[in-house]
Amino acid sequence: MSGNSSAITIATFPSVQLQGILRYAIGSAIIMMVALGFDYQLAYFTPVLALNFLAPTAKAPTLKSSAGFLFSVGIASFAGVVFSRFFLAYPLVFLPLLALILFHIYYTTALQSMKVWLIISLLLIPMMSLQSAELGSIVAVNLFVNALLAVLLAWVINFIFPNTGTVVASDKKNAVDQPSARQRFISAITKSMVVIPVVVVFFVFNWSGSMLILFFIAILSMNPAAANKKTSVAMILANLGGGLAAIIVFNLLTAATSFIYSGMLTLLVGLLFANGLFSGKPTAPLFGMAFSTFLLILGNVISLAGEAGDIVWARVFQIGVAMVYMVITFRLIDRMGFIKKLKSEG
Repeated sequence: MSGNSSAITIATFPSVQLQGILRYAIGSAIIMMVALGFDYQLAYFTPVLALNFLAPTAKAPTLKSSAGFLFSVGIASFAGVVFSRFFLAYPLVFLPLLALILFHIYYTTALQSMKVWLIISLLLIPMMSLQSAELGSIVAVNLFVNALLAVLLAWVINFIFPNTGTVVASDKKNAVDQPSARQRFISAITKSMVVIPVVVVFFVFNWSGSMLILFFIAILSMNPAAANKKTSVAMILANLGGGLAAIIVFNLLTAATSFIYSGMLTLLVGLLFANGLFSGKPTAPLFGMAFSTFLLILGNVISLAGEAGDIVWARVFQIGVAMVYMVITFRLIDRMGFIKKLKSEG
């Protein structure tokens, strides 16, 4: 092997890009250690949330952007609680209304910053409210607490590693015209047909123990790449890669349990994935997706303490099921006659 071919080619990166890699990897490790150290409810969500502030094209959080983000999470969580309190006891009203709301979220061009959180809140909070109304409210509060801690920790990380410029240039697609009403309608119909059957099954059978499947399906439905034939398989491999990395790190942690050791392992994995994420290559976003999956699974299984060894493989399997379902269902719906007709008429 050549001495120039290193697993982490940080030395060849420009200083701005190197700073971005360090901010992403070290910041993720610090946030992971803080979140799991305090061990509050849903702590494993905090590092995943914070990645939005550390990504290659992300700007340093400002008071205005942070307040807007927290406002979005707060309103979405409140909406989830209110929706559960008024309609959850009437399933024949709750499920059709939830389906209509999801369709509207997919269709509208408004509330872009709130869409993901609205979907999370309208699925997670009612599902937890099936156990008890108090539990649903606790989850809503903890979602906001997670968002608040993610913002505060992101400020700290950006203070340590200032974001002096855009590390990876964006493709400037923001200037492209918004899709037409017809295109948005077709997209909303397709996404609803993918997500709503799973939502109905989960609520009818109260599968709260497999919420990760529903979570991934709902969130990935917002990603246009999930419906793309060329990128969907790559998304499966990226998420499974992140899951396998979580399994490897978890097994290393069981051999030598240590708070600092877990942080160092997270840092090492973060450097490996950041190396690909900040490369500027077409496959770069897949590394970010894989690292998000890694953090979510690792944080989840560590928080389960004694049960973790039995759960870690189940979590990876659940993610695999969610991804395969997404790919197959999107392709089947794309071949349906009325969908083809709608697209051809457009």
